[in-house]
Amino acid sequence: MRAFFRGPMPFLCVGHSFDHMFILLFSVVVLEVEREFGLSFNEGVRLAWLGLVLFGLGAPFAGWLADKWSDIGMFAVFLVGIGLSTMGAGLAQTPDQMFVALTCIGLFASIYHPVGIPMVMRVAGSKSGRMLGVNGVFGSYGMALASGVAALMIYIAGWRMAYVVPGALSVFLGIWFALRFGRLAAETNAARKLLAANNQKKEGLGEMVRALGLGKFLQIMGALSLMTLGAGLVFQCMTIGLPKILQARVDWIGDAEGAGFIASCIFFIGALAQLAGGFLADKFPLKWLFICIYALMTPALLLAAFATNELMILALWLIMMITVGNQPVSDFLFSRYVPKRWVNTAFGFRFALSLGTAVIAVPLLGEVFDRTGDFYYAFLVMALAAIVAVLAALILPGGGMQSEEPAAPEPKTPIPAGAD
Repeated sequence: MRAFFRGPMPFLCVGHSFDHMFILLFSVVVLEVEREFGLSFNEGVRLAWLGLVLFGLGAPFAGWLADKWSDIGMFAVFLVGIGLSTMGAGLAQTPDQMFVALTCIGLFASIYHPVGIPMVMRVAGSKSGRMLGVNGVFGSYGMALASGVAALMIYIAGWRMAYVVPGALSVFLGIWFALRFGRLAAETNAARKLLAANNQKKEGLGEMVRALGLGKFLQIMGALSLMTLGAGLVFQCMTIGLPKILQARVDWIGDAEGAGFIASCIFFIGALAQLAGGFLADKFPLKWLFICIYALMTPALLLAAFATNELMILALWLIMMITVGNQPVSDFLFSRYVPKRWVNTAFGFRFALSLGTAVIAVPLLGEVFDRTGDFYYAFLVMALAAIVAVLAALILPGGGMQSEEPAAPEPKTPIPAGAD
């Protein structure tokens, strides 16, 4: 426990909370922005469209920079950049200004997953599954805090403070992280380059293709891509649309504060599933664990397509439990199939696919609701996406690349403890 607090893990966990919270503040704030700027729900939610797309599409570049430059430096840039952008959203006076601020939030938010998740696994070592679960709980609580913080600040001081106050905290945390760990970045990077030089002949993408054969390589890449796209679409739709879905389907929820509070409760309770998912990921075959958990998603989504009131809240809670509970399993499974030297870049492309589904999720939710006044057809699309994810997992070969590789030679200069 003392080593946990000496190292970067507390920053990684809080950063994960901030990443999801700042992205999702708008899911509640949009209900107020609609009124202030005179917009429909479709027009309001589209202000966040480009930012949500960049949340995914920016990830490969962020991962590449972490591999080539510094993951410590990139993490500091993430905290400071997203904090300043969030404060800017709270100061926006027009829809265009809000659009620019939300776009910047999405761009800086894209840094966390390809940088932070691999760092968690390196710090955790043999307990990667469990620590991914712990880190994932912080991410889920960030989603929960988004609804709760927005609802509370709207009630106390207006929606603008829901952006300004958390943004300032993120800037402070980023400066603290840079001062505490920045001096270790050069030593860490030197050790990683030496480790990469010792393994460069066997950890490249070309060697992976040669070792597996082109057919099996394409099978793995295709399966992982479809799994990521299917699960990502469900995740994006549910996290972006949850407050509005509650407002539309639960009769006794009328205002933004009420929708935000109930959404926050669903996220908080559902987040505990990440701990169970992380524990199971260390104990059972990852492929079949993913299939067993995610096979429950389609029935839950079909229930939500028809449910109202308390039954709707139950259905949404089940969906969130499955979504977040499977996240550490999915992350750990993916890490088994990528070359270690390029793990940040690989995770960047994965999150680009997953979070880039916002390009579909945002217009899907907006158009379906504006045309029908409900989310029935959106739930049917999500159910189909969940089926695709499970079928893709079935064709994924068992095992993985890294589980079968011999241990890498130790670098002469060890990576500093608590730095990476």
